[in-house]
Amino acid sequence: MNRRLWISWALCVWAGLPVTVLGQAPERAEPPRDPALEGSKAEQPPARLPAWLKLGVELRGRAESSNEFERASSEPLYLNRLRLNAGVQPAPWVRFFVQAQDARAFTKDPDHDEESLRNTLDLRQAYVDFGRVEGGWQLRAGRQELAVGDERLVGADNYWDGFGQAFDAVLLGFTGARFRVDAFTGFRVQPSRRSLDPSDTASRIAGLTLQFKTRGAGVLEPYFLWKRGGDTVDLLEHPGHRDVLTPGVRAQGALPHSLDYNVEMALQRGHVVDERISAWAGHWELGWKPLGKESALRLGLEYNFASGDRNPADGKHGTFDDLYPAGFNKCGMADPIAWRNIRYPAVGVEVPLTRRWTVYGGYRNFRLATVHDGLYPGGDEYLARNPAATRAEVGSHVLASAGYAHSNHWKAYAGYGYLFPGGYLRQSGYVTTIRTAYLLFSFAF
Repeated sequence: MNRRLWISWALCVWAGLPVTVLGQAPERAEPPRDPALEGSKAEQPPARLPAWLKLGVELRGRAESSNEFERASSEPLYLNRLRLNAGVQPAPWVRFFVQAQDARAFTKDPDHDEESLRNTLDLRQAYVDFGRVEGGWQLRAGRQELAVGDERLVGADNYWDGFGQAFDAVLLGFTGARFRVDAFTGFRVQPSRRSLDPSDTASRIAGLTLQFKTRGAGVLEPYFLWKRGGDTVDLLEHPGHRDVLTPGVRAQGALPHSLDYNVEMALQRGHVVDERISAWAGHWELGWKPLGKESALRLGLEYNFASGDRNPADGKHGTFDDLYPAGFNKCGMADPIAWRNIRYPAVGVEVPLTRRWTVYGGYRNFRLATVHDGLYPGGDEYLARNPAATRAEVGSHVLASAGYAHSNHWKAYAGYGYLFPGGYLRQSGYVTTIRTAYLLFSFAF
């Protein structure tokens, strides 16, 4: 193991060790952060800068060992991400925010593509805000994060993705007493490794979202999303472009007897090349706190579905498009699984051991919605496509994790996942059991 890898592993261990797989437990998604305002939180140390200037640092490191489908062996990999934040607020109604990011990967494995995980010092966010975020109108323009609901369709993906996701966009919002409405349009930023990240101008995302506060801490969020993309091919490799229209709704809240729920359903229409789209997806989750709603012990049960294309030659496109999601946070450590042509139940338990320690265990059973489509790891590319397969079982995924939150500044996470290949993968030539172990820490101030 070379010196860089040893130093990276040592840094990860020194930085604090333990905690939960972010996105593994069926916990509620955090609201989108505004780093430009975070310096004003009460837990921050006494300010020594002018009140109009906020500076911050975010350091995240992840050491992991995971074998790929094509081979049984695995090599350690360390991914380091450093972010430097600067926010300037010269007046109550205007704010400027800039975030620089440096992301690198280190491994001694000569077959591992480190360049695909490298994005050296780059401008990840740079936007200006007009208006008051806490109420009334807000206009944000520039390079920024976008998030819709639980980030199943549009998200920043800050937890696991080494780069995170950003957009060159314009967002107009209004916050009322019990609701917020946002309208946005923009282009996804494409990591370019060694130069300033450009926008993917061949593909546009636009949306209108409404968030209503319901009884208790509940949320009702209807939305409408539009994705237009060029350089697209259908399942028969015909080139063209796409227009994907996605109306949907998410509802989250509490029920009697210490129960809670989180439901999201989306319908898709439009066209891909010359095929009209007819697709849909859904997420249904029920949680229960057996020791009472004030307890952190939680049992979760969920079911997820995303349609696939049953007949690529019938002129109808049935594959659900998950747009620009934070996929890992919802599908677990099984990286080849996206919210496309898939169905799976999941069970999990979240157990607080102490005020700072939490453990989580879960199980997912993945099956294709139809074997006539493919298995998608994300985007339009598929890991396997085997229309002749007679089995739809992708595999069973078992995971366990632990989490330690020392403070709002220091956190650490550790986990282990096992994906047993099912009949579809074995018939498609993937017979290796996928094992993933990782240790992740984060530090921010």
